[in-house]
Amino acid sequence: MMDANKPAIAVLICTTVIGGHEFQAAALVGGLRRHADVTVYVNDAAHVAMFAATGAPTVLLTGALLRPGPLPKQLLAGARARGALRRAIGTPGRILISAGAVEAGVAASIALHGLAPLTLYLPSFYDRVPVWGRVGHGYNWLLARCCGLYRQIVTINRVQARIIKAFTGVGTLVVPNLIRDIAPAPAARPGRLLFIGRLDAQKRVDELIKWADFVDNPFSEFLVIGDGPFRPALEALAAQTRHVKVAFAGWLSAPEQDMLIDRNDVLVLNSILEGEPLVIREANKRSLRVLARAITGVRGITRKSSRFDSEEAFQALLRRTPDWNPATPKPDDGDLRRRDRMLARLAQQLHEAPSVNKS
Repeated sequence: MMDANKPAIAVLICTTVIGGHEFQAAALVGGLRRHADVTVYVNDAAHVAMFAATGAPTVLLTGALLRPGPLPKQLLAGARARGALRRAIGTPGRILISAGAVEAGVAASIALHGLAPLTLYLPSFYDRVPVWGRVGHGYNWLLARCCGLYRQIVTINRVQARIIKAFTGVGTLVVPNLIRDIAPAPAARPGRLLFIGRLDAQKRVDELIKWADFVDNPFSEFLVIGDGPFRPALEALAAQTRHVKVAFAGWLSAPEQDMLIDRNDVLVLNSILEGEPLVIREANKRSLRVLARAITGVRGITRKSSRFDSEEAFQALLRRTPDWNPATPKPDDGDLRRRDRMLARLAQQLHEAPSVNKS
């Protein structure tokens, strides 16, 4: 039954993958339900169970929220989907679009602009200039214009909030990621290198495998937990290694990971871009040592001395890592209280959003 004292919010999950942001979106829905009446619309059948588990009504709109493709395709798809998508979700009071990148939310935001105030839940803004050079400035400008469709952007930490506001000019609200309670892992066997995440180009796991395959690497095993489109190519690459044995475990549930991971393991991350890697936050709680690419998204959750920017730096860190002690996990009671305050503020701001023309 709908509560007239709570705002009615439609949450659109604009994604075709399952990863850290999707798990956090489900956690956001679970927390938001304490303050609002939430209905979730998912783009893929694989997402139904995780959002239905929050208790929110969950509706499958197969392929209606996002079909992968470049930004021009998303702009056109949004214009074409206007009538069908509006009929599918009715007339919610507010709409929150969850997208792992700005592009993923473009089609839905164009289709629904003017129906109700739009809010974007975004882990990070992907600055294309470091990768594309001067062309990236024009693309960033286009993404910023797309963000002008939103009344507000919700993100995961203060660093990303500043970056997003600087690029887009849109007001931001920080709702910290929810980190589940994890006990420090037992130290029961020799350590391995460990990667956890989606196996795609952005994660650069192929570089990690190549770089770890050197004669005096103190770690003889490399365990990869996760799946994705690059897995076949990575398995082929792993079959050629000489100095490190690479094993692929596929996706594992949280309890399965807890049983498998040892405190002597070392998490390695080589992403092009991250908002705030959930796997690093969880590794810190497990008391694991972490080596990460020196990107903005790992600031504040890794030691500066454990970041690398080249093959040579990575290998040098591996040689030193067996002698390092991990940091002691910090209690997260303050994070949880701040998160709940931000969820309440988000619900209140959505409730107070100005009315829009629903024509």
